[in-house]
Amino acid sequence: MNDTTAAPAAPSRGRGGLVGAAAAEWTKLWGVRSTWVCLASTAALVVAYTVIVGVSARSSTSQTAGGELPTDPLANLGTGVVFMGQFAVLALATMVIASEYATGSIRGTLQWVPVRYRMLLSKSVVLVPVLFVTGLVVAPLGLGSAVAALGDVADPVTAGASVRQALAVGGYLGVVGMISIGIGAAVRSVAGTITVGFLILLVLPMTLQSVSVEFVQKAADFLPGPAGMALMGVSESDTYGPGAAAALLVFWALAANAVGYWVLRNRDA
Repeated sequence: MNDTTAAPAAPSRGRGGLVGAAAAEWTKLWGVRSTWVCLASTAALVVAYTVIVGVSARSSTSQTAGGELPTDPLANLGTGVVFMGQFAVLALATMVIASEYATGSIRGTLQWVPVRYRMLLSKSVVLVPVLFVTGLVVAPLGLGSAVAALGDVADPVTAGASVRQALAVGGYLGVVGMISIGIGAAVRSVAGTITVGFLILLVLPMTLQSVSVEFVQKAADFLPGPAGMALMGVSESDTYGPGAAAALLVFWALAANAVGYWVLRNRDA
């Protein structure tokens, strides 16, 4: 009698390691509507800022007798990202990490990806490219609205400068997301992550820069927000250039995630 019993199938091997963890994070990121809301809000906030500032600058110029105020659309775009757009990115990055603590789903995440640094890294591996591409999309939108709002008082903009600014915007938004992930892993609270991020990115630099002590003002230049402004060419300080600004932003991103990882290892979920 012939043996027709089928041999047991070999167990299928799913994607593991960082690739599998990143695939899971990708699914979680695009599985909720708030991701699209935050990305659209980033563009809307930057465009709104450039329009308001551009219209105000054009109005001031038309009312200035015998003078013309310098108006740079690229600068309007950069300041719009720092003062408005980055906070929608902060909200998105907070959702990626801190909301898991709020809902308790972090326990499942750490069971599926027990290697702590891999779990944290997978979030940045997914989020940073998304934010970089978002910056590449937001930049021409913000630049176009700035040029339109400024009208005939707008400074000329070259193609090369526009491309460099788009890359700077994308890079800065990616760094903001990575810093926020580190903060979220350390703070473990949605409200706390947004508050600490807002303080570090905007409030603390502005506070230190208002102090009438020179070394305190200089210290503020090395925080992430001012470094981002230097990267996009809108900093009022000439302490360092775009290259040093990029290196400084990478340092802050790595430092934030190192702190987040240390807390994750020592306190766990």
